[in-house]
Amino acid sequence: MTKEIAPEALDQTVAWKAGLAYLDAGYFWECHEVLEAVWMRAPEGSPEREMVQAVIQLANARLKLLMERPKATVRLCEMVEVHLARCPGEGAILGLRAEQVAAKVGRTKVQALERINAL
Repeated sequence: MTKEIAPEALDQTVAWKAGLAYLDAGYFWECHEVLEAVWMRAPEGSPEREMVQAVIQLANARLKLLMERPKATVRLCEMVEVHLARCPGEGAILGLRAEQVAAKVGRTKVQALERINAL
C-alpha cells in the first residue's frame, strides 16, 4: 500500500481483503502480517484503526489457540473486546460490523476456556 487512501476506504485495499481471506482460511500469522500495513494507514484513535487492531488480535488469538496456549488466547480475546467496544455501534467499519467480529471472538474464547477447564 503506497498511495494515500481515505481511512473509510481501506476495506477496498488488496491488503485488507487478503488479510480477511487469510483469517477465514486459518492462516493467522499471515493475516496479522498483511493487516499491519492497513493498521499503519488508519488514523490514530479512528474506528478503522480499532477494527483493524481487533481483527489482528483475533488472528493472534486464533494462532495461540492452535499453539495450545488457551490462557494467552483468552487474554487476546479480551483485548479484541476492548477494541470492539471503541467501535461505534451503528453500521459497518471497513465492511465489518463489530458484532460479527465479536461473535468470532466469543467462539474463540469459549474454545480456549474449555481447554483451560480440561487441564
